[in-house]
Amino acid sequence: MTNNKSFLFLIILCFLLTIKTNVILVSAQDQQCLAKGSFNTNSTFNKNRLLLLSSLPSNVTAQNNFFYNSSLGQDRDKIYALAMCIPDTETEDCSNCVKTTSDGLIKTCPNNTEAFHWSGGEKTLCFVRYSTRSFIGSPDMDPRQILPNATDITSNLTDFDGIWQDLMLSMVDSASSKYYEAETRPLTSTSSGDRMTIYTIMQCTSDVSRAECNTCLRNSVGDYQNCCRGKQGGLVTRPNCIFRWEFYPFYGAFRNTSPPAKKDGSSTVKIVVPVLVVTSLLILAVVGYVLYRRRKKNNKDSLRETYQELDTEVEALSSLKFEFRVIQVATSDFSEESKLGEGGFGPVYKGKLQNGEEIAVKRLALSSGQGEEEFKNEVLLLSKLQHRNLVKLLGFCLKGEERLLIYEFVPNSSLDHFIFEVAKQDHTLSLKASWSTRYSIIENIARGILYLHEDSRLKIIHRDLKPSNILLDYQMNPKISDFGMARLFESDDQTQGLTTSRVMGTYGYMAPEYIARGRLSVKTDVYSYGIMVLEIICGRKNNSFQPSGVALHAWTNWRGDRALDIVDSVITENVSRNEMMKCINIGLLCVQESVTRRPNMNSVVHWLKSNSVTLPVPSTPAYVVHSESGEASRVSQSTVNVSITELEPR
Repeated sequence: MTNNKSFLFLIILCFLLTIKTNVILVSAQDQQCLAKGSFNTNSTFNKNRLLLLSSLPSNVTAQNNFFYNSSLGQDRDKIYALAMCIPDTETEDCSNCVKTTSDGLIKTCPNNTEAFHWSGGEKTLCFVRYSTRSFIGSPDMDPRQILPNATDITSNLTDFDGIWQDLMLSMVDSASSKYYEAETRPLTSTSSGDRMTIYTIMQCTSDVSRAECNTCLRNSVGDYQNCCRGKQGGLVTRPNCIFRWEFYPFYGAFRNTSPPAKKDGSSTVKIVVPVLVVTSLLILAVVGYVLYRRRKKNNKDSLRETYQELDTEVEALSSLKFEFRVIQVATSDFSEESKLGEGGFGPVYKGKLQNGEEIAVKRLALSSGQGEEEFKNEVLLLSKLQHRNLVKLLGFCLKGEERLLIYEFVPNSSLDHFIFEVAKQDHTLSLKASWSTRYSIIENIARGILYLHEDSRLKIIHRDLKPSNILLDYQMNPKISDFGMARLFESDDQTQGLTTSRVMGTYGYMAPEYIARGRLSVKTDVYSYGIMVLEIICGRKNNSFQPSGVALHAWTNWRGDRALDIVDSVITENVSRNEMMKCINIGLLCVQESVTRRPNMNSVVHWLKSNSVTLPVPSTPAYVVHSESGEASRVSQSTVNVSITELEPR
């Protein structure tokens, strides 16, 4: 009898594995081939496509988080690509999955300039996408794909829906905060009394924000409910997220989860499962203890290890290296006619490469005493950051004492040219600095800072946010630049961060607690952002008001119910008073004296996107009053070594 039961168990197991294999095969054949091009197999674009996609398997497995994106080519022949695997995947499995998926896209989408595919097997799940457009940081809800299983649920749907929906809501919140989640939930079948388990996986591409990830997953769960309620599992994919659930484990994502034993299972199952559970628990306990010991290291040691890791990676950035002669020719030997301006660490030149691409070249002056450090910081950090509101680093050059940083050329100069006195002297510039443009700039700067603080793999405090470090492209979209002073951080507490004995930044934008005590946190950047918001509204520099700056000026008018009196007189078009009041309110919330009361950038972005949100009431702003002798009330600068950049146009 026992043998018969075992045989029956094996038959059922083989049947379930057959069902799983069929589902995977259906999914694997359904690549999303999007825009079609006119390129042929011998075209430069197709050669770039083949080369870039073939490089993905090795590059994605070289990343700690199995997420990699890159681009190759110039102008019409340029292609962008992204690859990723689920966390905790074996390196070989991830590499094989990405290779198979990339090869499949090339074969299935031979003449398509854009395509993507979520590909899953027994061992892992991976994602590959390519396009002629830069899609990093740009969430796409379409096209969507819904693949329900054919088999219906036979148990009570009302009871099932309650458990299912509770699990999915919990999963969406968890997955959108970590970009990945795999979870199980036990379920009792009322028709047979058997114990079953719901297996669910959700994942987003980590280039989108947490809020955008949340939206993508919620829409996918809603799509499945509307389409496929009552089916035993299914799959929903979009360019930025995937959602799948089944009654069996899949993608190798549930290795530490044992399937529940059937009530009539053999004694072998009853014995083996507890042994596996106990063994797994022991392994997890050991792993957990090791991880706990590692987490006990303080931030300073952990950050030092991160910087050491980045330091070794600079040698791997050979694709970003430029020959000095190439840049010398591009800038007409760094001529005065090519010079765009002078920064705190050296001059910036405009150049044009042989392929016609315009570039901006920062030539670091080692006489500044900090050029070498800024150069290293900028290369290591910007090479790993990609967002539409961050300036793009194209490469670098080393020759003797020469240190060059090569960026994309951003034609409309920096933000300070459009909101300060220079805009008042040029009517064309002041038109570009209309309220609608300013509001868009305020919102997109916030998105860029949010990416640095929460959404990028490296959590970063910029430390020198100011209008001259915000560049504007052809469409007046802002791009945050100058990461030479940026610092990594790891603390989840956004009011706590690093304590540094060397304070660096620009007076007028540095938070008082940072100047006085060297306390550096993401709220330091929030303060700088608040000052910029108020400057954008007022159209005047922070040091243009006496004695205490733009924050006190705005606060005084806010308290006197005259908040709109601070609005720049250049703004003459009809605009929403509520929108202006909202921005003034946000600016004042960001510069509050209490660090804990300052909002995080996630809240700021949410407020700016919403038309019906109720904002908190701001409290007294933090500001520093300096006498002519340089002494400061409210904060003391004697406790730290301060390196300050004066407010001069670049």
